[in-house]
Amino acid sequence: MDPRRAARRTVLDVYRFLASRRWLVRTLAGVLLVLLCVRLGLWQLDRNEQRQDRNAVIEANVGGDPVPAAELAPPGETLATDDQWRTVEVTGRWDVDEELRLRLRPVDGTRGVHALTPLVTDDGTALLVDRGFVAADGRDDDEIELAAPPDGEVTVTARVRRSETGHDVDPSSGSVRFVDVEAIAAGLPYPLYGAWGELIAQVPEPATSLQLIEPPETESGPHLSYAIQWFLFAVVGVGGFILLIRGEARGSEETPERPAGRVDIEA
Repeated sequence: MDPRRAARRTVLDVYRFLASRRWLVRTLAGVLLVLLCVRLGLWQLDRNEQRQDRNAVIEANVGGDPVPAAELAPPGETLATDDQWRTVEVTGRWDVDEELRLRLRPVDGTRGVHALTPLVTDDGTALLVDRGFVAADGRDDDEIELAAPPDGEVTVTARVRRSETGHDVDPSSGSVRFVDVEAIAAGLPYPLYGAWGELIAQVPEPATSLQLIEPPETESGPHLSYAIQWFLFAVVGVGGFILLIRGEARGSEETPERPAGRVDIEA
């Protein structure tokens, strides 16, 4: 017999166990597990890229010179992603009668509500502005008192945000969880700009100020390290499965096969 054919046959005999039902199930489970780890690693890389893009927009826009709100998001139009966090300047009057409580937006882990108030300009268009935050201090949201803004005309600078979407937007209740500009505008007697803002400053200042919202941070986040961990899990899984196969094959080699028809009889 050809030595190479004999060697090939020997290898096939040693690894014949891979065709068994038990090992087919093991192999399928191992492949699925490795694929899952790779998929999760790619997902974390995608999240990391999204975070980097967001940070780039924040770094480019926060602290820039103010521009008119109508220039970035006229009524009925959506604020461009690259324009988010830019500073706008709007002059108008606060409409406290249409003020909403923005809830379930904790600040530094503290529960409370935000004052979401329309600032109506002379041409009748308004910008929704988060005037600031009030901690609950054990009170229900409806029991929290929101300090009144200044009367008369004010000039406001704010960071603009994109309109949000959600299932809990009912302005008629006096509070909302998401700042859906279109949904809120439907219940107002005047149009809204296509974005909302977080108050930076106002002139004149109110007698009692709310806690202003800090600009967003630009931390890189843990996504890249999570991606590396998932890829390492995949590599470890593949290496461990190979070692498991080699261990099984070594056991098969060390176990001699009995000739067919032979029966061992103990003395």
